[in-house]
Formats: sequence, C-alpha cells, structure tokens
Amino acid sequence: MGGMDVTFQRLGGNRYFANAARADGVTVQVPGYDRTSAIPHDLAHFVAEREFGVTRGFWGSVAAGALFTNMVVVSGRQKPHAAERSKQIIKAHADDLGISEALAGVVHDAVEEDLAVDVVLERLRGYWGIISAAPLPVVAADVEPAVNALRRAAERWAAVPVDEGLTLTWPLPVEKVPVPCAGKARTGRSRRGR
Repeated sequence: MGGMDVTFQRLGGNRYFANAARADGVTVQVPGYDRTSAIPHDLAHFVAEREFGVTRGFWGSVAAGALFTNMVVVSGRQKPHAAERSKQIIKAHADDLGISEALAGVVHDAVEEDLAVDVVLERLRGYWGIISAAPLPVVAADVEPAVNALRRAAERWAAVPVDEGLTLTWPLPVEKVPVPCAGKARTGRSRRGR
C-alpha cells in the first residue's frame, strides 16, 4: 500500500500547505497556491486520484519519491540518488500527471461550482481531448462517487481550525521506478571480458 500520510495544514484565509510523510521516512512540504478556492487544489488532487485509482498522478508520484521543484524536504534523510530517482519518476509518470490534473480540476470545479454530473463529464471530455486521442476511460458512475468524496473531504476541511490540519492516508500502491545506477556497464557485459 501507499504508506504515506498527507496533512493539509490550514493557514489564515484560504491559504494552506501540505506535508507528506512518505514510507521512506522523508517528509516533504507542498506549498498551496490557490488562495481563492475554499477547497485546497491539492486536496482535490488527493481525493480525485484516490477515487479514480490514479497511482501515477501527483500524490502517487510524491509517495514514490518524486520531489517537484516547488517542494522541500522538511524532515528525514533522502536515499542516495534521490534527485535522479525523482526525475525518473516524473518522466515515467508524465502522462498520468496530466490525466490527474484534468481529473482533479474537473472534480474540484464540480464541488466548488455545484455542477451536475453531465456537466462534469462534458468538461472532462473537453480536457481529455487535449490530453489523449483514446476514448475517455471515465463514465458517470465513476464521476459521482469522486465528486461526493470531495464534498465529504471539503466538509471535513471546513471544520479544520486555522493552524491545524486534516490528515489523510494515501491508500494506493506505490509504483517502484527503477533508476539506472551510475558507473555500471550498460551493455550487460563485464569490462574484464573485453
């Protein structure tokens, strides 16, 4: 399983940040930028990715060891080659990161704007057409539970006092992305055998 706890910390106004305590003992901080929304965008990402089973989206990437440019390590010690691993994870997850952004954005809008499921699906089809030529892998039966889950999370978030947090556990499996080791022969042959 994911083994990562994410705490969304409320600041004054609609400001927040999130701390993700990964299974490897490292805690990273994700700054919050969306000061106009009542629901943190990163919370919408968490819920949408969880509900749609996106293991290679933003939070799945963080759980796997990705460190995006706006993030900082706040505690723990990263493993050797953490920067290379992070780059490989982000590269390997690139398509799913785009998909998760579309899913999170649409689900976030659905709750913030109280949209009907058919409107949510239409918006999602519009985003999906930009991301992929494949058919949309989501139907109305998938959208409604995700929107309802974000509504419940939004209610929990609204009850969090300033300077306190809402902690959620990442429930999805973490994908291990292999990182090429520096200094090893790439051909598979020993250097002695040459």
